[in-house]
Amino acid sequence: MAAPTPKRLSPKRAGASTGAGATREKIYLTYPVRLIKEPLIYELGVQFALRTNIRGANVSETMGLVALEVEGTREEIDRGIAWLRERGVTVEPIEKNVIE
Repeated sequence: MAAPTPKRLSPKRAGASTGAGATREKIYLTYPVRLIKEPLIYELGVQFALRTNIRGANVSETMGLVALEVEGTREEIDRGIAWLRERGVTVEPIEKNVIE
């Protein structure tokens, strides 16, 4: 018996950008201790029309630092960053050429 074919998500549901007007931004996320175990990057892709790509991470019991690339419209990126900050995540831009 063949394995079932996985369902494909629509671009908005999957967090993918539509391509038109899309931009990429690389940011550092610094998590406070209380949020280290929360699936915030997953939620970012589900709640906003963003594609996320983890470029690096250092996570321990006391600190979480993630280098994240996000792709989507400028408006969705701004909304997603505001959402992260509302939850207590520090968001800072990564200088160009740090993670290429």
